[in-house]
Formats: sequence, structure tokens, C-alpha cells
Amino acid sequence: MDLAGKRILHVGAHPDDEVIFAPMMAEACRFNGATCHLVVTQEADSWGCLLSIGLQDRAQCSQFRRMETAASGANVNASYEFYGWREGMFNWNDAGVESNLSALAREAGGHASLIARFRRTLDTFRPDVVLAFDPRHGTTCHPNHRATVRLLLEAIRGLPSDRRPEVFFGSDYAVPGAPKEIAEITDNFGLVRWPDDRVPVLWYDATVTLPNGRTAYDYAVDALRLNATQFPLVATGKITPAPDPQHRRVPLIRLADINPLEQGLCEGRAPPLFHKLETMTEAQLNALAPKN
Repeated sequence: MDLAGKRILHVGAHPDDEVIFAPMMAEACRFNGATCHLVVTQEADSWGCLLSIGLQDRAQCSQFRRMETAASGANVNASYEFYGWREGMFNWNDAGVESNLSALAREAGGHASLIARFRRTLDTFRPDVVLAFDPRHGTTCHPNHRATVRLLLEAIRGLPSDRRPEVFFGSDYAVPGAPKEIAEITDNFGLVRWPDDRVPVLWYDATVTLPNGRTAYDYAVDALRLNATQFPLVATGKITPAPDPQHRRVPLIRLADINPLEQGLCEGRAPPLFHKLETMTEAQLNALAPKN
């Protein structure tokens, strides 16, 4: 996959969703004349600091995470924008994706407003290539990931055919509660392709050495460190990601090779906690914060 000189749009639901794509964007946009832009859709009212650093103040968490995106974007020479949609807590299954889409539509004044927001980015930036998570499972099964990409793809379908970008999805498997043999790899920030998926895969080898002597994978580690609220042990140096070279390859698939509305890939994969989030009160959710 040649990204040199291309206009590359990365779309994520959250700050830190760019981590597995950072090696490709660093190579293309720092050294090969490409132009990178990051979109983060659901960073407002963020619960994302609760389990990682025990921060219950969601507005403060959102502020921290926006700052992290700015730093991570600068590190790969990318601009960025935030849509300001609420993160929300939804079950990590197909029903949770539909709940997330419905909630976003209510808050935005209708589904068409969500699509129009993506169209503004697509019309302004005019990407040649889009990078995002696989909408069938979102890499982690997080419903925000999956809902965001569903909306993105609907907006792309509305473009004139000669303006539709190539779309590549990261098809990593980073689901909480993964089988032990996979968790041992992903806990060390290695990459493993989604299991039992027969879709053709393209591999980006992040072991490549870049003109400054660093490897492309080093930029994934940078992104982890810069998203310090999410990866505090990496940010403080208590963990230094060092997966085997075979797990420093980013698995990518093409939009043309999948049915983006395929159901069932996340059913039963995440731990029970993630399938009952919508029934929990705010007090119960806050109680999940680690105790210092």
C-alpha cells in the first residue's frame, strides 16, 4: 500500500484510536509527502479516564484527551478536529451499536445531521485514503468505534463516485477478555488479526526503519505514551512495549472485501461487564474506578 503523497484521513471515535495507524501515518506524512488529518467523533463527556486513571470528572477527562490528540497528531505531522459528540456508555454488542447510533441522532437533531458532519470533513479535506477500524467489530468491539465507522461509510457512499476515497480498516483483535494466548500478545501491545476472518488481509510491516533511524512501530509506542490518560504505565515508563517483530505488523482489510453491516462478530466476546453497561447507574459506573 503506497501512501506517499496521498491525503490520508484517519477517523476514530476516541482520542487514542490512532495508535495502530500511527506507524503508517508517520512514514507517509513525516517522510513521504503525504498529508494526514485526524477526526475524533465521540470525545465529549468522556468516561475514558475512569478505568485507566480513576478520573470521574468527565469534562476534565475530555479536556485531557483532546490535548493528547493534539500531541499525538503533531508527532505524525497530522492536523486534527473534534466533532464533540458524547462518548456514552453502551453494551459492547450489536444492540449497543444501535443504541449508540440512536443516542447520537437524538443529540444531533437527527441522523442526517450526523452524516452532514462527516460530509463537511470529506468535502473540505478531500481524502485519497481513509483509515478506520473495521465496522464489523471495531477491533475491541467498542460500540463507539463501530457506530462512528458506520456513519463515516454512509457519508462516503453519498459522495460522487469519482470522489470516493480508498478505505482501509485496521482488523486487529484487542477485545477485553481475549483468550490467554492472544491476551499475552496484545497486553504487550502486539497486533493480532481478527480470528477466523477469511477476508484477505494486507499487512503493513511497522518494523521498517525510517529515514531518522527509528522504526515505524516506535511511532505506535509514541502514540501510547502521548495518550497518557489511557496508557499510564507506558507513559510513565513502567511498561515499554516490545512485542515480537511478527506482531508489529498492522493487519488491514479493504472495504470492498467486507459487508460493513455484518452482525454477530462481537456477540459473547467481551466480558459480561461490557454487556450490561446500559443498565448501570452513574454511581455504579463510577464505582468501577480503581481505588488508590
